[in-house]
Amino acid sequence: MVNLPPIWPSLRAHIDQAPSAFVAVLVAAATTVFAWVNISNAEAMAPQWSQDLAFFHQWIHSAANGGPWASPLILEPQGFFDQVHTHLVLPAVVGLYKVWSTQTLLLWVHSFFVSLAIWPAFRLAENIAGGRHALLCTLALVAFGPFQGLAVADFRPVGLFLPGLIGVWYGARRGSSLAILGWATVALLGRQEASYLLMLSGGALLFGRWGRATRKHAIMLLCVGATAWLAFAMLKPAMFFHINPMAPSAPWPSSAELWDQRLGFGLCLVLSGWSIGILSPLPLLAAAPIFWGFLSSGREWHAVVGPGAHHHVFWLPFVVVAGIAAASKVPKGIGPVLLLLGSAMAFPWAQTQTGPIHLERLVNLVPEDARVAADYETIHRLSGRPVLWNIDHLYMPDRPWHWTKPWPLTEADVDWILMPSEHALGAHLDAWNIVATEAQHILLQRP
Repeated sequence: MVNLPPIWPSLRAHIDQAPSAFVAVLVAAATTVFAWVNISNAEAMAPQWSQDLAFFHQWIHSAANGGPWASPLILEPQGFFDQVHTHLVLPAVVGLYKVWSTQTLLLWVHSFFVSLAIWPAFRLAENIAGGRHALLCTLALVAFGPFQGLAVADFRPVGLFLPGLIGVWYGARRGSSLAILGWATVALLGRQEASYLLMLSGGALLFGRWGRATRKHAIMLLCVGATAWLAFAMLKPAMFFHINPMAPSAPWPSSAELWDQRLGFGLCLVLSGWSIGILSPLPLLAAAPIFWGFLSSGREWHAVVGPGAHHHVFWLPFVVVAGIAAASKVPKGIGPVLLLLGSAMAFPWAQTQTGPIHLERLVNLVPEDARVAADYETIHRLSGRPVLWNIDHLYMPDRPWHWTKPWPLTEADVDWILMPSEHALGAHLDAWNIVATEAQHILLQRP
């Protein structure tokens, strides 16, 4: 009788011994599940934020078809480095889009970006306390509401911060310069803010003890972050950060409703078990300026779904790393079990949702290459064409300071308009032909 090797050797190991194929299957399974939710929501008129999904689709469609590597849809400066955010990963997405020219590709790619964090999270946990710890901590991460909300947040290249920064801390734990540099590159592919997140990580590692990390690794990480910062600053006319710990102090948010919602989120975070990370505080120390930036901001960053769901990616990697390390310190090995149970119950899970699906009939009546203006509910379903505008941008009184094209935008820029029937734009469309109506929406065509 042939003695076969154990199927799950990593469940007893204390170093990186799990087969790479096993970890890859975990990443692929999570990608598939979250992509299904992501795609279903977009098709059912219920994405996290239709406007930004349309913006990214317009951007990629334009670049893939020989147009500018940018989109004017949210009235930003035009140019790869000129826009508010620079996503270095987008050229690779453009290459994929040339092969499969559909918005569905973007939703698959996004869910993969976020699910990729499973790889360094599993390896980090395995390095700390073995395979059983790794498997439970990974399942806890997948069950964690903010992680799920990020994984179905339409298309946000900033999602690469999550695998990138968890990977950096994993590489530092191993004392591997190559792993640190590789995962730092992944983070930098997401957006320019990765540069200061890497510097914060390097600064914490410089003054604290973390596995086999040495001062050399900390200084290297500081240099990588600083070099990336300078490079972005030289290439970009203006640096912009949603969460900027170095920004001038602003008035402290005073909305009682806002603080009530933040308190509710904080309580859920405590109950999720990830607050155990305080037992391994070095990653949380690195994130301290980020926490301050969130608290002092008026943004509704606490929402797990919706337009701001991707903001969680700024603090999430640090909390995950701290939680994985701290769970190993709980007696009798119950730390990751408590983490899994808390994660599964504290926040609602991502699920498919349905928006104004009845508007799909109007969307399907619009020719594929038509010049279109649409509203926030339908604009993502009409993206991926040469000309697309938001109806709220037509006849805007205030001109963006950087806008160099004719202003204001008017209905003369489009031939089809899909909008609520009572929208103020209707005052300019008396001569337009009504093609179809549905509930409170109307589809018009230029005469």
